[in-house]
Amino acid sequence: MFGRVKELQFVKNGYSQFGHLRSAIALGPKGMGKSTFLEEVKKVHSENEKTSVVISPDSGQFGDLTSFLSSMARNITCGKEIRGNELGKFARFYGSQLVQIESTTRTENDLEEFNHKTAEHFVTGLEDAVINCGIDLNKIVPLLIIDDIEMLDDSIHEWLSNSFNKRIRKSSLFEKCRFLFSANQLEERIEKFFSKFGFDKITEINIPPFTALDCVQFANSKGYEIHDGEDHRTKSQGNPLKLLNILKKPTTIIKQEDNVMSNLDKIDTPNFSDFTEKELNYLLFASYPSKVNRYNLEFFCNSRDAAFCFNWLKRQKNLAQLQPDGDLLMMDDFRTQMREFHKQEEPEEAERMSTIATIIDTFTSIFPNPNQHWIPVNLQLFDSFTKNLCRKLFNELECEEIISLLDQSENIFNVTNKQYSLNDDIKLVTQRFIEIGGGIPKDNIIENAKNEWIKYQEESTEKRSNLEQERSNLEEEAFDAEKQIISLDELKKQLFDNYKNPPSQKSKREYSFSTSVILIVIGLGTTGASLFVESLGSYHAACGIILTIFGFFWPNVEVRKEAMQSAGNAPKLAIETQQRSLTHRMSGLASRISSIRNNLESLNSNIESLDQGMNAPYISE
Repeated sequence: MFGRVKELQFVKNGYSQFGHLRSAIALGPKGMGKSTFLEEVKKVHSENEKTSVVISPDSGQFGDLTSFLSSMARNITCGKEIRGNELGKFARFYGSQLVQIESTTRTENDLEEFNHKTAEHFVTGLEDAVINCGIDLNKIVPLLIIDDIEMLDDSIHEWLSNSFNKRIRKSSLFEKCRFLFSANQLEERIEKFFSKFGFDKITEINIPPFTALDCVQFANSKGYEIHDGEDHRTKSQGNPLKLLNILKKPTTIIKQEDNVMSNLDKIDTPNFSDFTEKELNYLLFASYPSKVNRYNLEFFCNSRDAAFCFNWLKRQKNLAQLQPDGDLLMMDDFRTQMREFHKQEEPEEAERMSTIATIIDTFTSIFPNPNQHWIPVNLQLFDSFTKNLCRKLFNELECEEIISLLDQSENIFNVTNKQYSLNDDIKLVTQRFIEIGGGIPKDNIIENAKNEWIKYQEESTEKRSNLEQERSNLEEEAFDAEKQIISLDELKKQLFDNYKNPPSQKSKREYSFSTSVILIVIGLGTTGASLFVESLGSYHAACGIILTIFGFFWPNVEVRKEAMQSAGNAPKLAIETQQRSLTHRMSGLASRISSIRNNLESLNSNIESLDQGMNAPYISE
């Protein structure tokens, strides 16, 4: 941590369990290292406080509140006594809760309810994660770190200062909570946010510029060796980002005061004898790139000399021709002679400049618009990317430029299933272009892309599961429909066979009951006789009763045999109607099976597309 040791120590002590620093904001211009400072604070606080919880959403512009909340849940680090897997469970749980809450409140269009529920679930979910670790809530020292507070949307400011603020004031977990923010400057909008949040006084930490010694140490840490730290401090104004750009794009090729071509006038070259040393420098700068413009010249000299060189050469009609696009083409004779002279005087430097020129010419032939050079500089980081990823990593205007380039440059990008990647040769040229100082990728783009890849994996896994379930349902429905067609076809054949060859009718037995007068008389007579004749006993009386009952209910069996029905007498119209109905039903089932097969092909294609996407990470580990 170069040049910020005092500030880091101040924050470390103030944010400790027994410190008295409640809230602070790191201030400094862009590139001064505020994000690096916040990352170091996050690391130090997690290491020193064993029961700490650091909430630090990704820095950058968030398009909506939901993405900010998701980032808050995913980017939580903790001290040694808190289990990280519990925080991981909380992040996954909160992500699913966000989807449900957003789905519910979107239909009801209730933003206040959305803010309230998301704050409630965040705090209670984090409390449960800590409790599951077996730690009392009041022992935790939370730290909320928000980088680039001025870049956040008003809806995020409102959620933090209102719903989230109210909820954490009721939580035992956030009793000792500390807050750390960063911004370029303390503007009115940020002051209003702090006032609404309830900060009576917020400590301002001005990130100091690098000293000369800091510049030397910083350069060494990046693999560069410099000796004049004060000169680099002056040129970069102590700004680490500017210093890094200077280190990547040195301007020591040729200096006005110490001209490497000072010996050119000693050579008998009539064509150049009329030029001053400064003008010969300009000719040397312009002799390397195939097309001369201020942008290309800055790779060989500083921006001031590039502007003077271009303006001077534009007036030399006998040396260069002005092109319709505003570039200059130097005369081949002058260009060749200047490069030959330089090669004789300084062969190593000439070789280096020639290599730079080759890279520039190759790169600009692929990407002729200098205003779009930042696009391949960023996209070369990805093994694959999608338009949707670009919308999440870049702002709206940047995304429009990227999509326009993707649509217009088919030969530059490989396209597989809506996933893009730079052609390998073009990616190599772009990387060489970056090495010679052609630009640097956007801050935190790799980390943000990896986070988006994790989200994409989770969403794709869930989507694939749903598609497989839908495919299984359709396959089952198609199988049932095919079975029905077979069954209906057999029924149709059976109806026709029965019509042509009706089955023989079997005899039927009909049962009925009638009375038998003879049995009734015999039964009653036997029963009466048993009462008056001593030789007849109860046995005879019982037989008489039984005979009487049979006399009243005497069974009759009648066998009937129906006549055979001929084919000509069958109901032909009914058979034809039934067959047409069955044919119509079978046709409908066949159409449904055809539709299902088309849907299955589409589902298989989508599943295959998801598999291809999940096997092509944005950035390889």
